[in-house]
Amino acid sequence: MLKKIKGLVTGKRRPDGRQVDITKAGNIKESFEIHMEAATYAEGGMHEAARQVMNAVDSARRKVLVVGHEDRFSKAVMDYALGFAERMGYEIVALNVLPLPKESPRVAPYCSLISREFTSSCEECAVAFRRECERRGIPFVHEVRMGRVEDCIREVHNETRGIEFVISEPDVPPEVVQDGERWVIPVYSLAH
Repeated sequence: MLKKIKGLVTGKRRPDGRQVDITKAGNIKESFEIHMEAATYAEGGMHEAARQVMNAVDSARRKVLVVGHEDRFSKAVMDYALGFAERMGYEIVALNVLPLPKESPRVAPYCSLISREFTSSCEECAVAFRRECERRGIPFVHEVRMGRVEDCIREVHNETRGIEFVISEPDVPPEVVQDGERWVIPVYSLAH
């Protein structure tokens, strides 16, 4: 048994040939299995391997997805997201979405041009967000997608491990809000 465990650690492959993937557990069963694996290494005298398994789990940082309005992030949403990420120890994944259908026959010939222009505009607008994250020591990743906003949020959520919350621009711009009314920034969690 000890020989198998050493082979798993040193070879970084499981007996069936699959690559070993150490990620933050998403549920109780995964968490239990990872902790049992670390305990098995420790009981077998492989304390460094047990530490590596546990460090890999602990080092997976939690993330918040910040969804801008088309190519922009409002100052209010950026400030809220920065404060949220700083207080909670989260990384920021910023998302801009070009709300065009991917398979539209009318738009198809122009998609690459529109996408390039949109991506360029998004990158310019995300510079201030990235700079403020760097100043505060918050890891920052910027994504640009095309399609329905809900679909793009779901795609990024499924592709990026550790996203726990979504902060998005309100449907109503701040200029439309009546005097005395509060402008509410939506924050929500998505289930896997």
